[in-house]
Amino acid sequence: MTPGQHLKALAALAAVSLNLLFWCGPLLVVLAVRLLAPKARPAAHRISCAIYRRAVAFDDWWLQRVSGARWRCPELALDPEAACILIANHQSWADIFLLQSAIARRGPVIKFLCKRELAYIPVLGLIMLAFNFPIMRRRGRVSGSVEERRHQDRERVRQACAGLFEAPAAMLTFAEGTRFSEAKRQRSSSPHQHLLPPRAGGFTAIVEALAPLRPSLVDLTIRYPRSAAFWAFLGGASGPVAMAAQSFPASSAIEADPRLWLEERWRLKDKQLDAKEAT
Repeated sequence: MTPGQHLKALAALAAVSLNLLFWCGPLLVVLAVRLLAPKARPAAHRISCAIYRRAVAFDDWWLQRVSGARWRCPELALDPEAACILIANHQSWADIFLLQSAIARRGPVIKFLCKRELAYIPVLGLIMLAFNFPIMRRRGRVSGSVEERRHQDRERVRQACAGLFEAPAAMLTFAEGTRFSEAKRQRSSSPHQHLLPPRAGGFTAIVEALAPLRPSLVDLTIRYPRSAAFWAFLGGASGPVAMAAQSFPASSAIEADPRLWLEERWRLKDKQLDAKEAT
């Protein structure tokens, strides 16, 4: 990166942080209304979604017009008032900005499972509560079999996702469980060249928990042509980021067995990334 790109990255980090802090005041008001006036919850949900989209719009403007970051969002026709399940490969913290731009600007806002302890962190906790993020509770002590523990985990996910029936959103899960690196790929003995093996447990639990909502299932693939480093992205040094998306009914994953469905999607995703690498 050039000195100018480092300055752009520093300015972008400051702008994104100040944008987040700016909206904390309105979010506090929305949270108070949602807690004190249950009948006003639908209106509070609409206002919080509007705040979310304005914050994303500012981030997009700054990163593209000031920092020089480049990406093109895939064409998706998502109902902003309907739930969907979003899966994506994960290489960088920049993925969050890209996914928000691709999904939340015109479709539903993005949520993901959060640990209960995170709710006590300033700003982050406010965001989780104001947007009614699904919060996972600790697993109780289970002395039974592995299957019994898995059942309890699925029940915890179902309880955490209950809020999406009242306030639909795009439920995001990074199926790899962590950011990709070549070292992690080798340690995990991944069968893929550009991906870590997907962890199907969380994905399966989310699909089963949201099945009554009949959500769509969006598979989004992100490829950085140069560096996936977050700092490089903020400074406009990542090059034109490519994104591709495919949408399916979630019932297709359930009928095929979510684990097998996800493994097949990952095989095709790796093939797609490999083809782009060769061009």
